[in-house]
Amino acid sequence: MSDGDAAACCCCIWTCLIILALPISLISLSLKTHNPRISVEDLYIPAINVAAPSNATRLNTFVFIDLRLKNAMPLNGLRYQVVNLTLSYGGAAVAEGAVAGFYQGMMKTARKTAVLRTWGMPWEEAFDRIARGLTVDVAVEVAMAVKLRRCGVYMKRKVVVVEGVVSVDGSGEEVDEKVVRLK
Repeated sequence: MSDGDAAACCCCIWTCLIILALPISLISLSLKTHNPRISVEDLYIPAINVAAPSNATRLNTFVFIDLRLKNAMPLNGLRYQVVNLTLSYGGAAVAEGAVAGFYQGMMKTARKTAVLRTWGMPWEEAFDRIARGLTVDVAVEVAMAVKLRRCGVYMKRKVVVVEGVVSVDGSGEEVDEKVVRLK
């Protein structure tokens, strides 16, 4: 076997390996799935904002929430059905709401906002905690059904439920400027 034949054979082997490795790596990447990463960017409860001059703020029974949903998969899109939000205080649910379903592409981040109406919130207890310089801890739960889109086809839906705790101070906003990741 001459040197030219050996070089051609070696080149042919490398070409075959590259041609086989590329589809195998793409298939393995598309098979690896992750839940979306969900975090609370901002939470505002105007009723416990002590800096507001008006009594009308105290009567505001709405909660404003800003969510960030990140799809970390490089080869799969996600179809969210309705995203359900539940806020709890002291172990009891005090607000519920939903964000309409949507599609999220590969490696994309979506920001969704919602306005939730509260009911049964023990406002007096919350006001007392704020007046004493303490914070109010609000549990945030996000529940949704997600369908994975792989090669243009939607797979079986998966239910994802994540939760976390957000501390709110007398300004009615989050105490910590860091994003609260729900797990």
